[in-house]
Amino acid sequence: MKKFVDWILDYSSYFLAFPAVMALFRFKFITRELRYILALVALSICTETAMYLIVKSGIRNNLFVVHIYTILHFNIIALFYYTHFGSFYHRYAVPSMMVFFTGFAVINSLFFQKLTEFNTKALSLECLLVVILCVMSYYKMITELTVKEPEKKPVFWINTGFLFYFAGNIVLFTLSNVVLKENMDFNYLSWGLHALLTVILQIFIGIGLWHSPHQK
Repeated sequence: MKKFVDWILDYSSYFLAFPAVMALFRFKFITRELRYILALVALSICTETAMYLIVKSGIRNNLFVVHIYTILHFNIIALFYYTHFGSFYHRYAVPSMMVFFTGFAVINSLFFQKLTEFNTKALSLECLLVVILCVMSYYKMITELTVKEPEKKPVFWINTGFLFYFAGNIVLFTLSNVVLKENMDFNYLSWGLHALLTVILQIFIGIGLWHSPHQK
């Protein structure tokens, strides 16, 4: 078990290569809504690279990158859903979430969990809001009843990947600054779970990109 957790912690970030490769293969078929997924993959790769280079440069605390990443991450995901929803929901539903989350995250970084701390409050809120967006997407899919063979639709895979990842991480991000600090073994296993969920998310995004339409 320990060997697997060590392996997943060490190599989970490498799974970003899977959606990146799928994006290259399917680039000419990428629809408007999937462009935001490409931006999300690019953001994740840039963030992983930046955090690695910061540590290599001798700066021990690189958590400020996570604060910036969290805001950009949620807003790109929200734009993906905003484009996907079209006129199905009220036009201000998703933009309102974006404004609310961005304001909350900035205030949290300035006054509560500073740039040198892990921004678990903002991450927990992001998880909750994305889970809501996932449920809204499934509701749209069921209500419209126009999707045949959903497993061949990119949004189905990407939405399912988001649901697994963010629903699974709500408890982790909520408790990481309290419970996880008190029990190092539990902390170790929890971050192993987080890494596993990250791998699942990247695989699902890659599959979703592969199922992008065969013609524009």
